Amino acid sequence: MIGEARSPAARCRNHPVVARLAAACAPLGPAWLVGGAVRDAALGRLDRVTDWDVAVAGGGARPAAAVAAALGGTAFSLDAARGAWRVAAGRHTVDVVALRAPSIEADLALRDFTVNALAVPLAGPEELLDPLGGLADLAAGVLRSCSDRAVADDPLRALRAYRLAAGLGLSLSGELRGQIRAGAAGLARVAPERVSTEWFALLDRPEGAGRLRDLLADGVLETLLPFVREWRGLDQGSYHAYDLLEHSLRAAEAAGRLAAAPDGFPEPARLAAHLDEELEQGLTRRALLVCAALLHDIAKPETASWDGDRRRFIGHEARGGHLARKALEGLRAGRRARAAAQRIVAAHLRLFHLATQPSPTRRARLRYLRDLRTEAPEAVLLAVADERATGPEPPSLAAVERTAREVLALYWELADAREIPPLVRGRDLVEELGLAPGPRVGAILRALAEAEARGEVGTRADALALARRWLASGGGGPP
Repeated sequence: MIGEARSPAARCRNHPVVARLAAACAPLGPAWLVGGAVRDAALGRLDRVTDWDVAVAGGGARPAAAVAAALGGTAFSLDAARGAWRVAAGRHTVDVVALRAPSIEADLALRDFTVNALAVPLAGPEELLDPLGGLADLAAGVLRSCSDRAVADDPLRALRAYRLAAGLGLSLSGELRGQIRAGAAGLARVAPERVSTEWFALLDRPEGAGRLRDLLADGVLETLLPFVREWRGLDQGSYHAYDLLEHSLRAAEAAGRLAAAPDGFPEPARLAAHLDEELEQGLTRRALLVCAALLHDIAKPETASWDGDRRRFIGHEARGGHLARKALEGLRAGRRARAAAQRIVAAHLRLFHLATQPSPTRRARLRYLRDLRTEAPEAVLLAVADERATGPEPPSLAAVERTAREVLALYWELADAREIPPLVRGRDLVEELGLAPGPRVGAILRALAEAEARGEVGTRADALALARRWLASGGGGPP
């Protein structure tokens, strides 16, 4: 996978973006391409790189301005004290940061992991700087920290380590896992926005869900989501073979596998493209699905009761939707993603109920799709993952998977015909709100569609309530 040491340097220096970076920085002093781009060049994946890191001797303001001019982008300050700047240029992002130490080698030693402590000079000899053995670690499939204080210096690295390992197929060294266990509690002090970026990037990786057990073992998961402590040992009744914690981990893992290989469902390529969609920057539907699968039974501890010898969790779906939304708010997910998670979790038993009816009608499946709308594929996959996670031989799995295929086939059929019904129609506004047909009805319908896209409404009742508030405000319609 990895060639001789000079090969990654040659790949970097010959890349058209790097050539422009070199030309821009040349008049301003020594500069190096560092970090992930060099690592990906060593892995033969430089063609996928859109995020670039440049270290410069001295301040980063002038080099950033020169890079922005060379790439036709815009430069803005990230951290004035550190001399850190970012250039946004179309699909490419370049971070230009001043050296944090007297030399590039000393600067690399301050980085997070050895596989990222790599540099290529943008001018001068065509060489790769690898003072900590990052290339050897890549070849060995091991993720090591650059120092014994790497995680203590920035506790976010406890989460980033697993995100990076999942993306590169690496195993964490024993020393690094020891650092993570010692420093995981420090994640509670990290800015939630930084945590959110790493968390959802981890769950978006094909192997991300499979790392959740390690996060749990190392104390990271309970730091991020303290309520999971309540799941350990919680009896779910005879239908489930596992306690709530094991079931939730298995559901997330099953959702991750389904998202990575949806071949058993209608239009698998189309389904994969749907899951690739970003609900907001850095948060895909795939990551949201895995997160929702982990959280889908979040309300079981507070709704648990006994009916004779039968375990009951009455209302845990709807309550769980609210709690999942709150959890994503704590992770700084945006409004649209929070609303989507609430709908998915609140509906996680509906497909099961459809599947266990004697003969679910097309009308019942249409009602399901109407209520879930663009989150219907995620809700369907969550239902399948939930059933697969109940035990070694899930009793209703065949029925749930059959119904899942039927509902997804109908979803794509309606999507092709552009027939997925809106939350409300003009006649609903006329009949429910007493409006007269006319332009005002059309304006309200358009505004409600925009509100739905933003995640502000998710059901017919929500849409009508918002329309009533607009009318009650005295404006006669949406603001």
